[in-house]
Amino acid sequence: MTHKNLNPVNSKKLKKVAIVISNPSISSTTGWPVGFWWSELTHPYLKLTEIGHEIEIFSYFGGKCEADAMSNPEDPSQWQAEDVISRGYIHDPDFLNMVNNTKPARDIDVDSFDAIIIAGGQGPMFIIESATDTIQKFVDFYESGKLAVALWCGCASLR
Repeated sequence: MTHKNLNPVNSKKLKKVAIVISNPSISSTTGWPVGFWWSELTHPYLKLTEIGHEIEIFSYFGGKCEADAMSNPEDPSQWQAEDVISRGYIHDPDFLNMVNNTKPARDIDVDSFDAIIIAGGQGPMFIIESATDTIQKFVDFYESGKLAVALWCGCASLR
């Protein structure tokens, strides 16, 4: 099965969506490493690519990103054990390469994208304040009338 050219609305004009995930941080309340939440990246990625949209993954500052441990279906806590979608992407080398080599949100060209999604996780709660470029990109999408979405703790960008 392929996820290419399945856009039922207009297969000649695919939509392009930027998904922004948190860079790693440390929770000031627990002392644990935190980051993005797997399902808040993988589920939109799957659903949007299934209908033919082109997705690019960015992060607040670029570089390698790490997920919250509890969001991994294979974590000993079993908090997200039923998440077979994330489980699959976690074992996909090409997908992991995108997560490990993100471009910074400041590089998103608003004119080249149709929407932005700020994924959640615990990371945003501790690092979004310093991610001013990410916050500005979200504002730029909103003010240009494009879809601007913040998921779960990604809504910290609205602060």
